[in-house]
Amino acid sequence: KLLQPRGWCSGAQRGVRGWQAVPRSRRRGEGSASTRLRQRIWAMAKKREIYTYQAPWNVYGMGWSNRKDDAFSFRFAAGSFRQEYNNKVDIIQYSEEKDEFVRRGGFDHPYPTTKISWIPDPASSSPDLLATSGDYLRIWRVEDGAGPDDCNVRKVCLLNNSKSSDYCAPLTSLDWNQVDTNMIGTASIDTTCTIWDIQKEQNKAQLIAHDEEVYDIAFTSRQKDVFATAGADGSVRMFDLRQLERSTIIFDGAE
Repeated sequence: KLLQPRGWCSGAQRGVRGWQAVPRSRRRGEGSASTRLRQRIWAMAKKREIYTYQAPWNVYGMGWSNRKDDAFSFRFAAGSFRQEYNNKVDIIQYSEEKDEFVRRGGFDHPYPTTKISWIPDPASSSPDLLATSGDYLRIWRVEDGAGPDDCNVRKVCLLNNSKSSDYCAPLTSLDWNQVDTNMIGTASIDTTCTIWDIQKEQNKAQLIAHDEEVYDIAFTSRQKDVFATAGADGSVRMFDLRQLERSTIIFDGAE
């Protein structure tokens, strides 16, 4: 039997308060809109307040996908923290059938990820991309796998912010530009920030942002050219790609 709220019942059924059982013979076809709505409400009533996904390793970096269609709902990527070269990134997603978060796929990653970020594309109008920072900036493409609950991940490109050698100073963070999704900014321990054109796989700009290590970088959500950085020198600074010869110190913890 299926539980229905009083407002959906008719005739003598309306004299019963709250939820009541309706014989299977009186249900509508499984494909009807009313049946799907009842199923969704019943599923929501059964959900827990807290869900836990237990990874097989210590988790360091993670990032939620912001795509709005149901196929990508409640999906995130999580990276391992192992004090060695070989690390992992897993794609995790909520399964309504199992009522828990399950692993859908993953890939090997050199060193722990310091930041994981999905492309800011709520409308799903572009390929499903994932960016990670660590020893380099890497862009990955996530695609459907052989099974309905599987996905495949392949590396699209590896970007080195050093212009003079194959060695890249470790990256502490990254941020994906929400206005121009072809642009990513990275922060590094070598005091620099680099703005990347990921389609051309070239850096648009590189600047010395702080006197010491740069810990984080963030674009504004409305203007593609403006971003801020935070550094070990205790300051937060704002930059404009159209006027990189100067910056504005908007906070100075050293004072």
